[in-house]
Amino acid sequence: MTADRSRAYEEAVRVRLAAARLWAAHRAPYLASAVFALNPVILEPAAHDDTGAPVADPEFRAFPADTRWNLYVEPGTALATPVEEIGWWMLHQVGHLVRGHASRSPARPRPGREAAGAPARGEEAHRWNQAADAELNDDVVAEDLPGPAGVISPAELGLPAHRTAEEYVPMLDVLAEAMGRGGQALAEAIDCGSAVDGRERTYEDAGSAGGLTRLDRDLLERSIAAAAVRDRISGRGEVPAGWRRWAEERLRPSVNWRARLGAVIRSGLSTVAGQVDFSYRRPSRRAGAYAGVVPPSMVRAVPDTVLVVDTSGSVTGDVLNRLLAEVTGIIDGVAGPGRRLRAFCCDVRPYPVQVVRRAGDIALTGGGGTDMRAGLAAATALRPRPDLVVVLTDGRTAWPERRPAARVVVCLIGEGGHAPGWASVVRVPARVPVKGGA
Repeated sequence: MTADRSRAYEEAVRVRLAAARLWAAHRAPYLASAVFALNPVILEPAAHDDTGAPVADPEFRAFPADTRWNLYVEPGTALATPVEEIGWWMLHQVGHLVRGHASRSPARPRPGREAAGAPARGEEAHRWNQAADAELNDDVVAEDLPGPAGVISPAELGLPAHRTAEEYVPMLDVLAEAMGRGGQALAEAIDCGSAVDGRERTYEDAGSAGGLTRLDRDLLERSIAAAAVRDRISGRGEVPAGWRRWAEERLRPSVNWRARLGAVIRSGLSTVAGQVDFSYRRPSRRAGAYAGVVPPSMVRAVPDTVLVVDTSGSVTGDVLNRLLAEVTGIIDGVAGPGRRLRAFCCDVRPYPVQVVRRAGDIALTGGGGTDMRAGLAAATALRPRPDLVVVLTDGRTAWPERRPAARVVVCLIGEGGHAPGWASVVRVPARVPVKGGA
């Protein structure tokens, strides 16, 4: 392909991208700033052997993106795709980026895990891509923007609406297994890039010098959230439920999570520790005033705490270890150092209870899905029954409908997930820094 023809094709691609941006911004005004923040990276085209014209590459059908907001455009695919469909994929990729699917991905590379089981991790990344697509496409359909053929849609699959990607993963696993027995595939294989699973692709080298900085991304997300909330309040447009929830969560004022966590746990423990009772384990200091009678002394109740630790694949061990150290330090401050703690690890089921003295002694076991109903049921079934249950989780789980017998504090890790209304909740950053450090 000559240089002149290559430039002509590139110019034609840029014209289509510009038209697609305008279409997307018009259909979802609250995402307009995000759509125009995408940085198109036009790749080297695959040329037809005879004509030299660009040939569409199915690998780039979804116009994949990376976490720096680079949108990778293969010329043959862009020229063969209708402008409206390109705009639809732009809105779709913005959804992956803004909702942090790469950081939430259970398949993202982690030190020491990538060498073993690479094919299995690839299958996990594919299922996560489908689940993240299902989370997004609910809202796109709500805007009366049905997706291209072959994309995952909860409505078409008979799945419940308005769930998170973490909730859709096990549902899609069940569906895929059932359809596989009948010789059918769940859906076409569509790759949205590292923006959805955090796994870099080889073609991303072409965009390594561009994209948005971390500060740029943070400011952009805040402006998008403000636009979504503003549109809802003003009544100018109907913002889909998923975007409303995200926007409200994103704009929620930040607080010192350590101070709040300490206050909530101390409040729960002090209620028990403040109670007093009589005990004959130690004679009263006034025993000499009673002839022939040994009076009891007053004792302070020692609060009993149980930890329930979410060890599903979506929560990293490093974050859990640091957060456990914070929590146990607070408990020691109220209940006294060196006390024995009971702890459960839980994914879809609770593992055997561990009795430990320090957070570092807890062996983190598990790695499947998540069901905190099972963990809380196991904790409250212990005897003696705990006074306080502290749950460490990312909140991407089902919860009991009714308040358990013990008081519950939920340490909600990261930006996503949710906790029940009957629990005391503390939002904790996904990257828990070392106390006093970065």
